[in-house]
Amino acid sequence: MATQPYRLAHARVKSRHGAARNWFCAFCGLRADDWALDHSTLDIQRDESDRTYSLDPDSYVPLCTRCHKTYDQHVRQHGTDGLIELFDDLRNAVSSEQRDATRKSVIGSIVSLMRMGYLRPGRDRPFRR
Repeated sequence: MATQPYRLAHARVKSRHGAARNWFCAFCGLRADDWALDHSTLDIQRDESDRTYSLDPDSYVPLCTRCHKTYDQHVRQHGTDGLIELFDDLRNAVSSEQRDATRKSVIGSIVSLMRMGYLRPGRDRPFRR
């Protein structure tokens, strides 16, 4: 069960930036699934279950599930050393054609949601990388 500060941190991120699925993965460029803590931020805290979080919503990046798991595993094993190489590996693992197809699909979905009034430009901030 998530603790109150941990839940609050994630609620703040979603409130500020909207759902992660409206963004592109910061590493590979595919559709994001989760908001992940940027482990290079200075305001990292830990709850009693030893999970890391930050109360600053700008300390999170949108990631797809694959990149999020790989990133968290890398940080657990190596800390923040070698992150630039990890970012390059994750980016290069996806072809530009796949990235372009995903981009068109995500943008089409977001435009549909905006037409139906479920997303408001400027507040829900779609199309961010």
